[in-house]
Amino acid sequence: MSSSTDNMDEVTRMGDLYDFYGALLTVRQRQIIEMYHLEDWSLSEIAESLEISRQAVHDQLRRAGEQLEQYESALQLRAAARGQREAWSHLMSVWTHVKQELASSSQVAMAEALQLLFQKLTGFTGGDVDA
Repeated sequence: MSSSTDNMDEVTRMGDLYDFYGALLTVRQRQIIEMYHLEDWSLSEIAESLEISRQAVHDQLRRAGEQLEQYESALQLRAAARGQREAWSHLMSVWTHVKQELASSSQVAMAEALQLLFQKLTGFTGGDVDA
């Protein structure tokens, strides 16, 4: 895997972890993570903006990342959301194949049930479920 792909995976992972656990971080940690991972600021730009050293920014990013990883290790919300998305995808694939075999009224009832499930999963997974 290329370093570009590794970096993109890291940014995606940190974004996911931040979505689930960011509220548990300090205000300063959230600010630094948002600037670095979400707004793509450099360490130097963050340091200048916050009037702290580049090393302090680096240390805060590392500590915040470690905290996010600890939360995920204990709570597994990101992993659970991924499992939910995979299960949803499989369910929709099966639904596509079997719905023609059902009576029209059963198709409507099932579509309504799937829509309700979709709404619940979207709230849990952060909107990554595909209808």
